[in-house]
Amino acid sequence: MHHAKWLIGRILFLEGRPVMSKLNPIVVGKNVPEMLGGTEEDEMHAVEAYNKAINLAREAGDESTAHLLGKILRMEEGHMDWAERQRLQVEQLGLQNYLARQTKGATA
Repeated sequence: MHHAKWLIGRILFLEGRPVMSKLNPIVVGKNVPEMLGGTEEDEMHAVEAYNKAINLAREAGDESTAHLLGKILRMEEGHMDWAERQRLQVEQLGLQNYLARQTKGATA
């Protein structure tokens, strides 16, 4: 939600009107691998979109917006990296061992 708040603030500062009624559909995975795969794919699309938006902001000479988008881009890249690491752990450890590692300490 931080990203949305920052972007809405920037849009309002530029005297624009944020459109919040056109949200991307939410796809809920039926199991952990589907959830991780969906997250990784969503983050990949977000990274692509932020890179395009940064280029547009720079073309328009708006370095402040490009800077904000760059900050969000780095966060999205971190999310994408996390999702990829989780997917690889499932592949390497197997789903049961992965899940056991995720719940370690939950009974304490």
